This record gives sequence, structure tokens and C-alpha cells, in this order.
Amino acid sequence: MTADEQAEFRKILLAHAQTLAVCEACATTTRDLALEVRRGGAPSPEALQETAAEAERVLGDVGRVREEVERLLRVVR
Repeated sequence: MTADEQAEFRKILLAHAQTLAVCEACATTTRDLALEVRRGGAPSPEALQETAAEAERVLGDVGRVREEVERLLRVVR
């Protein structure tokens, strides 16, 4: 594998690692919210705002990963 190929491969692996981290964060937040509601509680407005802000950050990350995957797909076509 050439140095350029290794760099591209590393970039792909990093994108996958980032995607997995995002998925894990989303699943954790969903689980925590479901458990809170099941206990009869309701998250505070501050907690909900924090969750919404984190979701916006995650959506941005996912969008950047998607763009990179689409770019790589164009390269290998």
C-alpha cells in the first residue's frame, strides 16, 4: 500500500470510528431519557436543552462523516 493509500484508508477508519462514537452517544442518550420517563420523571428544561445541543453537535458530525463518505465513493467509482 502506498503512503497515499494508507492515508486514505486511515481517514476512512477514523470516519467509521467517529460514526460509531456518534451512534453510541445517541443510544446512550435515548436509553437515559427512556429510563427517566419510565421512572415517572421528566427531564428538566436545562437537561433537555443540553440534550438538544448535543444532538445538534452530533448531527453536524454525522453530516461531515456523510460528506466524506460520499467524497470517497466518488473517488472509487
